[in-house]
Amino acid sequence: MELFAFDLDGTLLDTAPDFLKAVNVLRKRYDIEEADFNEVRSRVSQGAASLASYALNSEGKSPEQIEFHRQELLNIYEECCLDETVLFDGIAEVLSKLNNKQIKWGIMTNKPRRFAEGIVENKLSAFNTPFLICPDDVGARKPDPSGIIRALDISDSLAVNSIYIGDHQIDISAGKNAGTATGAASYGYVPLNDEVDNWDADYVFHDPLEILKII
Repeated sequence: MELFAFDLDGTLLDTAPDFLKAVNVLRKRYDIEEADFNEVRSRVSQGAASLASYALNSEGKSPEQIEFHRQELLNIYEECCLDETVLFDGIAEVLSKLNNKQIKWGIMTNKPRRFAEGIVENKLSAFNTPFLICPDDVGARKPDPSGIIRALDISDSLAVNSIYIGDHQIDISAGKNAGTATGAASYGYVPLNDEVDNWDADYVFHDPLEILKII
């Protein structure tokens, strides 16, 4: 493998505690009891709309209402997104090995640059992240492969010699659409009642340290 491209939330960083905090602030605003952590955790990789819908029990509301609450949640999250977010155990070893071996790597996420850039600068500064690609940069979100194709271009890598690793089926679809190998981070934010084995990924990583085996 000449390029390792990673999803961010649920793959490199454990961001769920800060999303839980944001969800609970939003629920308190509307006099709703505190959220279930496992439910929040399972929705992080599905995006802010899913979290906002759960936060206010608003499944079935109009798209306009959900979008309003999504923006509310994001504004709250922006204030707390660095509070408790940490690297998953083992990720430091993975990134250090990639750097030590001078193997290309980077991040391609559905997280808007508004949040992703500051979080990466704060939480991954020790690893000199070579690139960060967000939907803002390519005008598309996964499973569209545009972000991964951009990663291949800027790193001068061949898809056949590259891998994209993420914790949601859309990550695996995006990698396949771009022609790369795929790795499922089953330790991440897999949606409840979903089965990683059904994603047809080339590799399944139950622990970040298992990524070391293919470096």
